[in-house]
Amino acid sequence: MKQITIDKESIAITKAQVEIEEKNANEKADAAKLIADDAQKDLAEAIPALEEAVKCLNDLKKSDIDEVKSLKTPPSGVVLTIKVCCLMFDIKPIKKNDPNQPGKKIDDYWEAGQKGLLTDAKIFLNNLMTFDKDNIPDRIIKSISVFMDDPTFTPAAIERSSKACTAICMWSRAMYKYHFVALGVAPKRARLKEAEDELAIVMEQLSKAKSSLKLVNDRLESLEKAYNEAIEKKDMLVKKEASCKIQLSNADKLIGGLGGEEIRWRETVEKLSESSNNLLGDIIISAATISYLGSFTGEFRNDLINNW
Repeated sequence: MKQITIDKESIAITKAQVEIEEKNANEKADAAKLIADDAQKDLAEAIPALEEAVKCLNDLKKSDIDEVKSLKTPPSGVVLTIKVCCLMFDIKPIKKNDPNQPGKKIDDYWEAGQKGLLTDAKIFLNNLMTFDKDNIPDRIIKSISVFMDDPTFTPAAIERSSKACTAICMWSRAMYKYHFVALGVAPKRARLKEAEDELAIVMEQLSKAKSSLKLVNDRLESLEKAYNEAIEKKDMLVKKEASCKIQLSNADKLIGGLGGEEIRWRETVEKLSESSNNLLGDIIISAATISYLGSFTGEFRNDLINNW
């Protein structure tokens, strides 16, 4: 019983600790959720454009890319789109002589794009779909920023030149927008990571506290079970003791009652012993009486027997 009391006190302490840890964990989880919701709210600003661009890319076929690649004299919208795409993938332009200014060189992104991007349509489309949008270098963002305000580089404007380039234009603009949203979200992601790490530590501590509480509870349950069994056994023994006392009392009474019969029993035994010794003679006398005195009257027989 003393150990049960000690364990109950230990359970109370451990339970209080678990409640504190659980409250702390819930607070950490709520804080992490608030940060995550806030970050997701910011990302939601860029997600629709990103999803629309991905949808357009999914609609593209290999033939659409091959068609762009095969253009001998591409429209200005196609050239502009491929230039932006080359900048996104960090494809260097091919230096060519400027036909308008002899002795000077110009950057040719169209030929560079044909060779560096459009060679394999499947690979190109896969590169667009798997582009690392969370880690776009600032120099690339800076290089394409001028085109984001260019009225000739909009999906509506590019659509007049090429279906495939329209999807690429939408993708480029979506990547650009996502980059700045992600920059704003980055500190929140850092805080979220920190909050999640703290939550993981608290959850581990909570798990240990709960395990400790379970061990003490299991031990207490085992002790209480043993204690209850001992109490039940004790009650059974008490009842058995009372029953034995009653039986002993009855036995004493019986023995006391039988003690008074001892003298009578002794006399009876002596008489029976004597009768046993005289049994043969009594039998002979009884047989003779029946045989020889049977024909006489009763009164005469009694007189004869009394005279024996």
